[in-house]
Amino acid sequence: MQLDRRRHRWIGAARLAAAWGIALGGAPGLMAQIPGRATFDSIGAQSLANARAPGFSLAVVRQGRIVYARGFGIADLARRTPVDAGTRFAIGSLSKQFAAASILRLVERDSLTLDDHLADYLPGMPNAQRITLRELLNQTSGLHNFPRTDEHHWPLQGVIAPALLFSILRTDSADFAPGTRWEYSNTNYAALAYIVARRSAMPYATWLRREIFTPLHMSASGAGYAAQAGTATPYQGTGVFTKQFTLSLDLFYGAGGVVSSATDLARWDIALLQGRVLTAASMHDLWTAGQLADGTPVNYAMGFVPASLAGHREVWHNGLAPGAGGYCYNAIFPDDELAVIVLSNGLSFAGEPERMVRSVLEAFFPDARQASSARQRDASVPRAQTE
Repeated sequence: MQLDRRRHRWIGAARLAAAWGIALGGAPGLMAQIPGRATFDSIGAQSLANARAPGFSLAVVRQGRIVYARGFGIADLARRTPVDAGTRFAIGSLSKQFAAASILRLVERDSLTLDDHLADYLPGMPNAQRITLRELLNQTSGLHNFPRTDEHHWPLQGVIAPALLFSILRTDSADFAPGTRWEYSNTNYAALAYIVARRSAMPYATWLRREIFTPLHMSASGAGYAAQAGTATPYQGTGVFTKQFTLSLDLFYGAGGVVSSATDLARWDIALLQGRVLTAASMHDLWTAGQLADGTPVNYAMGFVPASLAGHREVWHNGLAPGAGGYCYNAIFPDDELAVIVLSNGLSFAGEPERMVRSVLEAFFPDARQASSARQRDASVPRAQTE
């Protein structure tokens, strides 16, 4: 199943609308080049010149090490703070891969199974007795997307308890019967984070710190409102930028509440590629397309989208947390041991990370450049946007 670039949307304060994104994969090239630093500098400089975000960071992973990490532009225009490789950004729906991996770790420990039902952890949610954890992960549950301020008066500032979010989400109707369709919904991953917290008997942010961030030396990473201070200031517009209306990352919870840096996400990608986060069986689930109840495949795995770019297998996800961050992207090419991370503070930065990912791939693999000139991406998924 291939998806076009139609957009999923949710509406935030001040009419900011977005629908956290997702992303794609192919076969290894015939021969990999070894690009110099100047090549990556040029790729980043081109995006900076396009002026679609005040600042962004770019990191490249190859064969188990970070071969490039640099910031471009400005993290805070008022203070003229430059972006560097360690600048912290709100990463939006890149957060979903952490929720997915957390669930799979609990499966490995026999704390739960993917066939468990949502009702075991969140009774009262629509169709909770019929929705499985696998359907939440694969975005086939039918749970209605959130948060839309034209539907509910969502809490927007400060500390927001997950229980308050779910007290509102319980009042929504399901969009379709579980397993009958694929539709991107942030509610799925908010619910997964809540399940992690329930089964681990600790707040979700604490779980992430203890189980993932600290062991992988991701010292710039955190989750929620408590981790939001000190992140790059979010802006909207192109060329001339204005600050976005500030929202609490607690609102997005497991669907988009993580903050991180390009170097931290590079460490995360390396750990995934080296099998230091999950077993081989769990990694297969994480990066393999899901199915509907009738066996029809969907173009989404678990917090990643499996696809192909210029003949190279890729898994990717994009993200945007309006009011907290800009458009971000994480692309991994498992067969090539290659990963590209782009984090920005610009609401209108979509398209630039995709171009940079393609350019980095082409810098390593000449065959990718030839394939790129002959065809477009093999498949794609909706990207975040403003309304």
